[in-house]
Amino acid sequence: MNVHIGKHSTAGEFFQHDERRPRDLLLHKTEARRLLQKTDRVPGMTLVPLKCYWNDQNKVKFEIGLCRGKNVRDKRQDIKEREGKREANRMIKNFNVR
Repeated sequence: MNVHIGKHSTAGEFFQHDERRPRDLLLHKTEARRLLQKTDRVPGMTLVPLKCYWNDQNKVKFEIGLCRGKNVRDKRQDIKEREGKREANRMIKNFNVR
């Protein structure tokens, strides 16, 4: 899997790692097959990292989840709400300037 893990801000250049490189996803074979089947069968399903932490061996561990993307109508509703908030903020900003 291609994963982007940013460089450490406090470490020197010698101790840095490649930000984007293929990394192994360590799962049991049955778990990997089950997740692959769910993402292939149902359109719009994807794997998303939920938590990220370092273990005692200085390896990054991820808790992953299976989720579904938004529908087109959900996106339209969010766009309407966002534009409404933006317009209200503009009106308040213009009202306070005078």
